[in-house]
Amino acid sequence: MDMADPLVTGLRATAREERDRAWRELYDAHVDRIYRLAFKFGVREAEVEDVTQRIFVIAHERLSEAIVVDDVGAWLRGIGVRVISDHHRWWRVRAVKRWLVDDTMTPDAVAGPEQDASTKQTQARVAEVLERMSPKLREALVLLEMEECPPAEVAAITGAPVNTVRSRGRLARGQFQRLWQERFGEAP
Repeated sequence: MDMADPLVTGLRATAREERDRAWRELYDAHVDRIYRLAFKFGVREAEVEDVTQRIFVIAHERLSEAIVVDDVGAWLRGIGVRVISDHHRWWRVRAVKRWLVDDTMTPDAVAGPEQDASTKQTQARVAEVLERMSPKLREALVLLEMEECPPAEVAAITGAPVNTVRSRGRLARGQFQRLWQERFGEAP
């Protein structure tokens, strides 16, 4: 079973040097987009790099299986959505445990130091609203609006029918606007 993408095909080559070169090319071609995906899904800035690495480790492990990959970007985003979901689940459990033990919870900053104050404030507001959204609607909003994935690709990533993805996108936009309005008293 050959994979459609030549970078992925090279990863299955028998020569170690060829595999290493192909993996570096695949990584370099997709790491920035996967990093942004994790950031947009609300992974804390201090953990985005670790989550990105975890996504690529899983992708590397999966490539040893006999799989067919038509669109490497969509395949990596699918892995990313699942890893990020697991990461958020882990943080929710950790936050509850911390709350039970310490009776305190402090929010982490989302924006990096290289960004100006206005951008930091906007990113923090977006992250706050995204965190308050239901997970399925947040997933649809990030993939459809922020990542600009077509509904068919989002359906392949999430396992939901295309019409369900479109419906979630519409509901997600409405929920985002409503939560933003409630929290900040202005339109997003």
